[in-house]
Amino acid sequence: MKKVIIIGDSTHNTLSAVRSFGEGKVPFTLILVCQQDNCYVRYSKYLRHGNLYVISELDECTVVLRQLAAEKGQLLMTTFDAAAEWVDAREPQLSKLFLTPCRGKQLGVLFNKEAQCKLAKECGLIVPHSIVYHRGERIPEDLLYPVITKPLVSSKGEKSDIHICHSENQLADALRQESYSEYLIIQEFVKKEYEIDAVGVSTERGVVMGGAIHKYRHWPRLVGAGAFGVFEHINQFNVDIAAINRFIKKSGYHGPFSVEFLHTKEGKNYFMEVNFRNEGLAYTSTCAGVNLHALYADSAHKIDWSRFRRTYMMNYSIDLLYVKEGDITLWHWLKDFLKTRCFINVCLTDLGPTLAYYKHKIFNK
Repeated sequence: MKKVIIIGDSTHNTLSAVRSFGEGKVPFTLILVCQQDNCYVRYSKYLRHGNLYVISELDECTVVLRQLAAEKGQLLMTTFDAAAEWVDAREPQLSKLFLTPCRGKQLGVLFNKEAQCKLAKECGLIVPHSIVYHRGERIPEDLLYPVITKPLVSSKGEKSDIHICHSENQLADALRQESYSEYLIIQEFVKKEYEIDAVGVSTERGVVMGGAIHKYRHWPRLVGAGAFGVFEHINQFNVDIAAINRFIKKSGYHGPFSVEFLHTKEGKNYFMEVNFRNEGLAYTSTCAGVNLHALYADSAHKIDWSRFRRTYMMNYSIDLLYVKEGDITLWHWLKDFLKTRCFINVCLTDLGPTLAYYKHKIFNK
């Protein structure tokens, strides 16, 4: 079993890895990049053994990694986009000291959604039609509406850059809004039945898909984070696993990842993007009996699929907004709450982060 170094921020993306490694008894160190007053992830019970470094800027990782480099053969992974890009830019140097995500090669343009769509299409996945748009350019006249706008590179944009537009006038209004994204992707808007978030891990022995979340609710609606869904075995979805394997293999990536799809009533799965880093919903796989993080640290480990169980997940803090806005009744929500076995916000065996988060929120109003 290899030791893991995580470069993460103070979000559920990082907490999911911390808890999965902790529950799997995998030795790890967290470099927590946090500029907030309350870096709530640091209060996890799995971070009490001298395995935590807190820094305020990504570039401070250089000094910490230099200190940790004395121990050879450690895996290096990330939990947020900016960190993934930071490591990728330094792959040639870091790969001499650690087992980096691309083992010395680089993902490069694959952080770009247009490049991902191109590779996905080459690998046999269904991809919506899209164009790259630079702010200030004229809107193409041959677009078929409705369309959706997104940042071309996730780390250089925000959720507020996502707009669903049913006409050229709506698109023009959306493009006039203040944004940090110089480049956007304008994509065919697919009328989905639901979203699929497939989670997996890539090791020296190949790609393993732990399962996927059928997302029932998101917040904000349509384009936001998963609020409630069910995690099922990957075979329950008609996802092209072979095409995903080809995509990850061609990218050269090693580590936890996720692939997002839009599923239509016609039974098609439209590729959206690959996240080349750990995500918060990956903890659902651990709750379901398949700890992909432990497999990442020990690729020779055999998964006992007989332990896999269908598992409901919920991010109750955003899912409750459906009750507040009148979309569902409180009784409906409570029934969903009671059948949930994986809460993204809280873990009863690791309450420290949750208590720290709400304590800070209450006393710093």
